[in-house]
Amino acid sequence: MDTKSDNLRFIETERLRTTADRFNDATVVVSPADKVFGTLVGALIDPPRRHIDYLVVESRRRFSTHQYVVPFDTARFDSGTNELHVEVSADALDEVHVDQFARFSDADLLTAMFSPAA
Repeated sequence: MDTKSDNLRFIETERLRTTADRFNDATVVVSPADKVFGTLVGALIDPPRRHIDYLVVESRRRFSTHQYVVPFDTARFDSGTNELHVEVSADALDEVHVDQFARFSDADLLTAMFSPAA
């Protein structure tokens, strides 16, 4: 997984939309074994390519919080249950810290709007 791209920007869940509606703060992430392993907290977007590369999942275990990236193309959102089903197991995910990424900004929005379609 290459999350080192200078183009990747972190955008919070509250600012994401599906074709149906905005994501809920409590969108849970479910593994292939139908086990909840975290909540969706945002995405890593490449504005010039106009593409979501990864979803960011936060998992809380006792006294610690971990953030993981899930390849966007392995996820399917179920608006009826407010669950994000992913095709990868929790133990196969790479841990990240979203603070290492610049936040999605108004300038990034303009870049995405005026970049040629990918």
